[in-house]
Amino acid sequence: MRLILSCLSLLALAAPAMGQQPGWASGEPIVEAQLVADVEQAGRGETFHIGVHQIMPEGWHTYWRNPGDNGLPIEIDWTVPAGVEIGEIAWPAPINLPLTDDIMDYGYRGEVTLPMPVRLAEGFAGDSLSLRADATWLVCEDICIPEERMLELTLPVGDSAVRDEDGYWHIRTALAAVPQPDEALSAQLGLVSGRVVLDLSGGVLTGAGDEWRNLQFYPFSAGLIRHAAPQQVQREADHVVLVTEAGYAADNKVDHARAGVIAYEVNTGGRWERRTAEVDPEPLTRSVDLGAATAPEAAPANLAWLFILALGGGLILNLMPCVFPILSIKVLKFVQVAHDDAAQIRLQGLSFLVGVLASFIGLAAILVGLREFGLPVGWGFQLQVPVVVAILSVLLFAIGLNLLGAFEFGSRLMGVGAGLADTPGWRGAFFTGVLAVVVAAPCVGPLAAGALGLALTQPAIVVVLVAAALGMGLAAPFVLFSFFPALLRLLPRPGAWMVTFRQFLAFPMFASALWLIWVLSIQSGPAGVLLVGIAIVSLAFAVWALGRENLVWKAVAVVALACMTASTVWVARLPAAIGTQSAAAEEEAWSRDRVAQLQAEGRAVFVDVTAAWCVTCQVNKIRVLNDREVQDAFARFGVAQLRADWTNRNETIAQLIYEHGQAGVPLYLLYPPGGGSARVLPTVLTKDGLIDALDRATRR
Repeated sequence: MRLILSCLSLLALAAPAMGQQPGWASGEPIVEAQLVADVEQAGRGETFHIGVHQIMPEGWHTYWRNPGDNGLPIEIDWTVPAGVEIGEIAWPAPINLPLTDDIMDYGYRGEVTLPMPVRLAEGFAGDSLSLRADATWLVCEDICIPEERMLELTLPVGDSAVRDEDGYWHIRTALAAVPQPDEALSAQLGLVSGRVVLDLSGGVLTGAGDEWRNLQFYPFSAGLIRHAAPQQVQREADHVVLVTEAGYAADNKVDHARAGVIAYEVNTGGRWERRTAEVDPEPLTRSVDLGAATAPEAAPANLAWLFILALGGGLILNLMPCVFPILSIKVLKFVQVAHDDAAQIRLQGLSFLVGVLASFIGLAAILVGLREFGLPVGWGFQLQVPVVVAILSVLLFAIGLNLLGAFEFGSRLMGVGAGLADTPGWRGAFFTGVLAVVVAAPCVGPLAAGALGLALTQPAIVVVLVAAALGMGLAAPFVLFSFFPALLRLLPRPGAWMVTFRQFLAFPMFASALWLIWVLSIQSGPAGVLLVGIAIVSLAFAVWALGRENLVWKAVAVVALACMTASTVWVARLPAAIGTQSAAAEEEAWSRDRVAQLQAEGRAVFVDVTAAWCVTCQVNKIRVLNDREVQDAFARFGVAQLRADWTNRNETIAQLIYEHGQAGVPLYLLYPPGGGSARVLPTVLTKDGLIDALDRATRR
């Protein structure tokens, strides 16, 4: 009944958008499901594994054995011949699926295989084995849909098993994700003052020198704990105590249904890896002081250090090629009045700072809001929207025309956008700060990437404060000059050189516009480029027409500006382009299965998580990844190259980014051969550093 009421509530909330949901409305299945086996021939008297392999659309999920506050786990009714025994599902570790502050589910997103052992009797008489599963499950997004599927698999039977390569790696990957008991770990569980207390000792959690975080308990039995409640952690010399609120059935379950899974992250060589273990606690006998329990764990990273990273990342943003030309324009204006009106300069400095801070905090607020709705977005996400890319490209082209003297933004030509950035005084400084942030955010750069990655795993206030620190770093040089008049002597006095310099700055603007058009070509294809080309030509024609004295030409200019606006906005109606960035011949498209398959073949795997709108990505590609010496090293060490292209929105890739503590791209992952978690490489690559990493990864 609780499940039915929850689903009905979700259906009511989602009713306006139901027409846009994928296939279920027309009766098509949401989850792609099939039976897979790790053998293509079963052997008499041998045990093999079979699994239900599920692929879910983006945003949808299925459930773990304990679904949490809502949902249902998969149920399977097997039809098998005599002499065949199928064991219980070996459940891979779940992830949190928060729905609201008070509702927490446990389950799987993207792709999962649920493996089961199959024992074939020694005297099995048939030459083939037919397995049929009548499976039912619940798949949910904003709404929940029950699905039922008849899945069948037929295998030949011989004297010995023959491995099936595809099925084998699906099964192996799933079994590797199944939590196993840790012999070194002791656990006790009980109720103390109406709260559930899990006491852990031994193993990595209490070992010397090991750094860990984000400990969480997933009980096998629903009702033991309140799933959405914070899980507080108390660290002692040889014990770790986890305290959380008791569930609706805790009194009945705490004595006989204590088993579950613990999940935590361990710092190994500077990167965080998720680990899990199955625990079956004994009754709690040790006295525990609940007053020492801490709030739900944030990353153990020092927050002050996090803000220092963000501040440094903001400073570096000033040097990014997508930011520097825009700031140069304001510095040019700055020089013009620097020696005449120090008070005006201080006002501009503060206005620029306010514009930067308001924009960074606004972006952070949007990210936090989308995150609370369960959407995996990343920093710089605005350039995943083609119409935003189109608008920025036209805007930067207009700024270039202005710098060449084709027109003055002070006229009524632009009105908003670039005209606001060029307005004299504090208003122009404010909107220059806004424009700088819009084009700076996707650059991320070193330091900023790590700070944002950690911040996005923290409470909302930390995300906002880190974004503000980035803004402080970006605005610092400008503010420094405005508040320390002695530094003004370092600036050259106004003169004829300023005209040349102003015109020179037009060409970085045109280059930036060209880069954005290239990004748009990947997102929206040739049609997007054509529309932006029409907008740019219309803008240039309007500028020329406005220079005529005749009122007819003024009217023509208005029509041209309308054409520019319509062409730019029309980009939003184009479908996403099928193609992505051009990749080297050695690169393949990334998928989790492909990584696991290549590792199982004994190969190290390099994953380039990139986007066309990421300037740092393109610089790394030109300087390092496409270098012949580096490509020779990939071949020499037998390292496979995969590309995860995030130019257009992709929730699976977004999840990959978050799993490795990052906020955006570039992200470079190097997986060791034979299995294991990835090593996160530096954001800014070097040839020697990458080659050395490839060498180390392939050493056995």
